[in-house]
Amino acid sequence: MTTPDLYPLENAPRIEGLISRHFEGEPDYPKMYAIFSKLHAVGQCPGGTTVESLRAEYSNLSHTDPRDDLIFIDICGETVAFGGVYWERQVVTKQYTYGITFRVDPLWQGKGIEQSLIVWGELRGRHYAEVLPEGSNGYFAVECREKDQTRFNILTEYGFTVNRYYHSMSRPLVDLPVSPLPDGITVRPALPKDFRKIWDAGGEAFQDEYGAAEPTEEWYQSYKARPNFQPFLWQVAWDGDEVVGSVQNFISLEENELEGRQRGYTEGISVRKQWRGRGIARSLICRSMAMFKDMNLDEVALTADTQNPTGAMRLYINLGYRPYLTTLELHKPLLITTS
Repeated sequence: MTTPDLYPLENAPRIEGLISRHFEGEPDYPKMYAIFSKLHAVGQCPGGTTVESLRAEYSNLSHTDPRDDLIFIDICGETVAFGGVYWERQVVTKQYTYGITFRVDPLWQGKGIEQSLIVWGELRGRHYAEVLPEGSNGYFAVECREKDQTRFNILTEYGFTVNRYYHSMSRPLVDLPVSPLPDGITVRPALPKDFRKIWDAGGEAFQDEYGAAEPTEEWYQSYKARPNFQPFLWQVAWDGDEVVGSVQNFISLEENELEGRQRGYTEGISVRKQWRGRGIARSLICRSMAMFKDMNLDEVALTADTQNPTGAMRLYINLGYRPYLTTLELHKPLLITTS
């Protein structure tokens, strides 16, 4: 048995057998998966996380130092929690987001572990704020399910307030609407030679929306490596050689098996600005729903920013999607102290 690579954690709760350590790579993915599975069982996170998806994400981290920006907590040799920190710079505002993530085994929640990970995350975020150009122009961000009252109470206790609401929405695949593509717009299969072009078009479409961050190569590689990268299911609209929009559909077999359902996801919905207002997004979503119905799926789902200025929420409701879960994004001002 190897000796853990210890990572001192300030404000760690006094629990017998507790240690904090650095990320160990491959051996940690099954341990992280075990925590996600337990959280899903009590409704604190979505299903569908796999060892493969964790490997894809953590092998291509962007703006995260795997050694210093990830931390794991073990109690008597069992991993019970982990946390992470990342930073992004917004395209429009040029503000920095210092994101704090943490997951705690339900059996060990409410014992001070969450608080210690928040304090650690803020320290790491302030480190970046001090070394990045104009890094003090930023804020901390954490996500929380609306119904997770324990997590919410801890976050508000530490000065976080709600900034944004996101709806997870679904609709059954019955009475499907039909919406033809406008003249001159075609749909073609997504081929490997076009993956980067489709990625770039999506990035351009989202760049003026809330939270859009400056893209990185690591982000693109992670995007391609994840199990939900399923281009054979995409609906991609073209105007000649120009990608004008897409719906990057996927199916989570793991989640469907866990939940006992047959669902497809209509995510990554984007249309570049100069092609908006012509019904392209509506047409692509309708085509996606028809495709999933032909595959004998029962429902479709997506996630939407409730304050999206493009009118996306109105479109989704008009197409029959309805909210079933709300996730909050909480922010806290970044305060840099000077000696």
